[in-house]
Amino acid sequence: MLLLAACSGRIEGGPPGPQVGGEVDAGFLCDAPEADAGQENDALPPTRLLRRAALALTGAPPTDDDYAALEAAGDETAQRAFVDAYIDATLRKPEFYTTLFEFSREWFSVPLTPSTADAPEYGPQMQRSLQRCPSTSVHAGKWAYARDDWDGFSADGKPRVCSNVTRDGGVPEETTLEPWFAPGTMVTLVGSAANTRDAGPHGDCNLAPNGSCGCGPNAVNCHADYQQYSGWEDYVSWNENGQRRQLAEESARLFAHLGWHDKPLDQLITGSTLVGTTKTVSAYVMLGAYAGDRTMLRDDSWWNPQKFGAALHDPLHTDGDPNGWREFDLPTVSRVFIADRSYHYDPRTDVGPMKGLPAAGMLTSFGFLAGQPRERLRAARLLEQLACEVLAPPSGQTFNPYRSDPATEGPCQHCHKRIDPAAIHFKRFAKTGQSFEGWGAFYVLPDIGTWTWPTQWRRGVYPYGGEPFSHWNRWYTAETRMTPLTQAQVDTNPLTVFIDFLPPDQTLLNQTGDGTNGPLGFGKLILASGAYDRCVVRHLHQLVLGRDIDPAKETGYLDRLTAQFIGGERKVRPFVKTLTKSPLFGRGF
Repeated sequence: MLLLAACSGRIEGGPPGPQVGGEVDAGFLCDAPEADAGQENDALPPTRLLRRAALALTGAPPTDDDYAALEAAGDETAQRAFVDAYIDATLRKPEFYTTLFEFSREWFSVPLTPSTADAPEYGPQMQRSLQRCPSTSVHAGKWAYARDDWDGFSADGKPRVCSNVTRDGGVPEETTLEPWFAPGTMVTLVGSAANTRDAGPHGDCNLAPNGSCGCGPNAVNCHADYQQYSGWEDYVSWNENGQRRQLAEESARLFAHLGWHDKPLDQLITGSTLVGTTKTVSAYVMLGAYAGDRTMLRDDSWWNPQKFGAALHDPLHTDGDPNGWREFDLPTVSRVFIADRSYHYDPRTDVGPMKGLPAAGMLTSFGFLAGQPRERLRAARLLEQLACEVLAPPSGQTFNPYRSDPATEGPCQHCHKRIDPAAIHFKRFAKTGQSFEGWGAFYVLPDIGTWTWPTQWRRGVYPYGGEPFSHWNRWYTAETRMTPLTQAQVDTNPLTVFIDFLPPDQTLLNQTGDGTNGPLGFGKLILASGAYDRCVVRHLHQLVLGRDIDPAKETGYLDRLTAQFIGGERKVRPFVKTLTKSPLFGRGF
């Protein structure tokens, strides 16, 4: 362990650090030491210190103007003061927000939502695709369903509705409205898409864009596609304004948002607010609608810039920009999520459906839940990324035979005894159905909203024979760590297998849960254990000083920094500032 002399070993507000032979562990933040006579001063020169600060906070070296300003500052003392001022100023620049975002995007590594069928049919939109009629058609520039089953195509291969004739030879309906996807403008919908009523000629619509049912008020049941082939615009990973990419960025954007606006970082996993663009918010609106609450379909507050323009947003966009990452209240936008911070529902004893899943920051973000499609995968990744758990396979050990529970039997129990008490919180979100132009892949949250599950699902009877039902039938089995029920309870009520809180006889990271349902229960546990705070500190240390903290060899250092992080209300910017002005940062270690 590196030892340095002449260090006070104190952090502001903290007790003295441990000393060995009059010297203090160099890991501790302390006042800059003075070099003893004959001892080499290992502090970085101002030019290198400036370069290190720029790389840590912006990911790029200083500009020529920065170096020129440093040189003009005067002597070394003045130049060091210049670097301090540079750090303060850079922490308030948009480049720092970008650094936090890029850093956390790599850290969380949330994958893109996988395809449901052939690309680009990936699903989260849950809306029908609109495209403009060809310039050579009668209705040039007007919007119609990209594939209109009811209107079909004319002999020249153009959409029949764009040629001003319906399938039965009539005249297509038209509607002019302000669409959610282009606020402040007016567009004309033609054909079945123009229907804004709750019923269509071929059945009850209930505001769902099935068959002849239309796009509804402000076209909220449809999404616009400006490309040649419907779906690709939102599917491709290189389109930064595409919904698929934006959903994958939600968690990192939330981290950067909290850091930029000096909000406590525990909100990343326990808060009821998220950040999103209008396009990502639309996914939550549709999720709520398909669960039975269509309130937001007729509420323009989520897409009208005049309504959301004052919301906190990232520094790279202006107020009211639909592509800006703004803060929104998840339970308001999608009522399958609730604001209750201690909601407890036990399917074994409680009567009636759940009120909803307690919102829990990135843990209940659409991008994370859809990108990590199963409960154990979600739990394993979160334990590694947010609790710094190492899930490594064992060697040279003998295990009892595996029969049905990977958490208590067979060689996999080495990891599953930790994974499954976390995975139990992530059982009520899955995708079912086939995607078609982004509409048709339904996300179900069992026993929430109008979603019910007949008894025959356990037998795999159509339409419950495919995913996710087959997965649930295989792995949500009674008398296991992840499904701690008796078979008799399951037989009485199959929905009990979705028990999603940690029972009092189990622990996670040595913590006993308080019964909170869903991902919020998991967030509370890793926060109470201290693992979350220590893990965040390690990652921020990696960002600023370029190396991780060894929790075995530098436990005192890690504990000290973690205490400071918590004492600073878990705010990122002040903690990063402390690290950049520490002696270790100034020495280049």
